[in-house]
Amino acid sequence: METLCCTEPKRTLPSLAMNPERAQAGFTLTELLVGMSLLAVVMMVAFSLFDSSNDLVESDTGRIMATQNAQTALDIMSNDMRQAGENLASLRLPVSGIEFDNAAQSLTVRRGIPPLTAAQVGAATDMISQRPAPLVVCKVTANRIEVVGPLPDNTTPSQCLYQAHPSGDDNRVRPWRVFFASQSNAPQAALLYRPASGTTPAAFAPVVVTTIGTISSNADATKRELWLDLRDSVPAGFSSSNGSQLILIDQRRYWVQDSELKLAVAGQTNAQAQTVAFDVDSLVLSATLTNPTATVTSLAINGPWNRLQTVVATLKARSGQGRNAARTFQATVYPRNVASEAAP
Repeated sequence: METLCCTEPKRTLPSLAMNPERAQAGFTLTELLVGMSLLAVVMMVAFSLFDSSNDLVESDTGRIMATQNAQTALDIMSNDMRQAGENLASLRLPVSGIEFDNAAQSLTVRRGIPPLTAAQVGAATDMISQRPAPLVVCKVTANRIEVVGPLPDNTTPSQCLYQAHPSGDDNRVRPWRVFFASQSNAPQAALLYRPASGTTPAAFAPVVVTTIGTISSNADATKRELWLDLRDSVPAGFSSSNGSQLILIDQRRYWVQDSELKLAVAGQTNAQAQTVAFDVDSLVLSATLTNPTATVTSLAINGPWNRLQTVVATLKARSGQGRNAARTFQATVYPRNVASEAAP
């Protein structure tokens, strides 16, 4: 009697070698082209979003940097112009507190020297509340001005005679010397002034005083001398014969050089000036005058200061990075000291 086997024959999986079509299965050319097209579209959208985002970041960064760079510089300049002419009224001179020239892209702000403070005078307490007064030009030699001593004709008028101070200094020169000491004896800005005479108008010339000499030790006090040294030669037209004077001044000069806004204080040279703004395209100023009303694009050293109503300063600067787009900043200033300056 035969027995039936309960087990089925062992089945084996088909070999890949036996099915070559299955071994070569993959993407078709159409599938690859569609996939690559979709990937290209996604990449283009992503790049467009990135580029837009980058443009926005660059634009914002440029705007912020330009604002911080130029606006801060314009604020400093505006503050100086508001204070222009301070302490000038007491000098009773027809000099302008603001002078500008758009062709040279330059601005000069002038103020008088304020009364000396206790912090400035140190041990010279008798100088507190005094201020350096104008000195008479007694004699001129190259870059030197004699303010105490005889005239070229060997006469010595009262305004050039030595006036003794207890310290041995000259009374008129003493405040100058104390002020220079308070400024670490650095060169200081000054003005040479020649008053009007007949048909000859008044004249000014900016100069820089570098050194205040000492009083000569001549036994005869009427023959003692004191000279002041200037950085450059004394300009022509200023002498003892026409009543010229030397006036110490507080001065700040702005100008554009090599795309930078520069600031020189007191007697600083151009090389010593500091940069207050970078990537500057231009500095343009204009002033509104009254009596009669007029708008001018330049203002000379002699004004007209007492006709000045407003000054508009326009500074164009770039961000220095990103799109580097130029931006324009503007300020309108009312010099507060004009009203205190009576007509000369």
